[in-house]
Amino acid sequence: MTGVAEELHGRGHDVWLQRSDGTRMLPGDPALDFIQRGGGPAGIPPASSGASNASCIGFQKSGSSQVWEVWNGVQFEGRSGATHEFDLAIVPHQVGSELRLIGGHPFGRPRVAVECKDVATSGSIDEMRTFVARLYDVTLLKGHRFHLRLGSLPQAIYPANFGGDAYYASRDTYRRENLHSFNVFARRTGFAKGAAAMTSYHCIQPHGAVTAGSAEADTLFGDIANWIDANLP
Repeated sequence: MTGVAEELHGRGHDVWLQRSDGTRMLPGDPALDFIQRGGGPAGIPPASSGASNASCIGFQKSGSSQVWEVWNGVQFEGRSGATHEFDLAIVPHQVGSELRLIGGHPFGRPRVAVECKDVATSGSIDEMRTFVARLYDVTLLKGHRFHLRLGSLPQAIYPANFGGDAYYASRDTYRRENLHSFNVFARRTGFAKGAAAMTSYHCIQPHGAVTAGSAEADTLFGDIANWIDANLP
């Protein structure tokens, strides 16, 4: 999370730490104001609960009016009604702002989703299938307007249950949405052959041997920032 933020800051983007109530941390504020998410994954708490919940990181690309938030350990609601955690997710700031009004889970798919595994064994096919299934359930496509009973074409993400404003249009197929977002599987070790074979078809970037301070970690942060620079407004 902080590695991505440092990479974006190094490229000249405005980057800041943000408390759980939506307020920015300013230079000189206590470092303890930045709270790493602890315990199980959850949704976004309401701002009325105070600033003592998990912090996030905000950023704005140089020359852009759009603001984004980097979350960790947040659960997204899928079409099935189940919630799915993404270790790292990047979403429009407006989604976070509206969720902080009442609290809840974002509905739909983040623009960037990163799954992280700090385990010694190689990544299995089942591990990759689980990540693909999460992405599948949180993907909202144009055709879903019918069984979701929407009056208009759905957007790709909402603050909750189609409430609030919509932010960017959904696609018409899963593959086009996979190509329109950035999906990463990062592991301390590598991937089994069958798991690696799935990544290309489902548009998932595999990053193995990622440890703190490693060249592989720098490559991961750089790839995420490159996609942000090329694709986010």
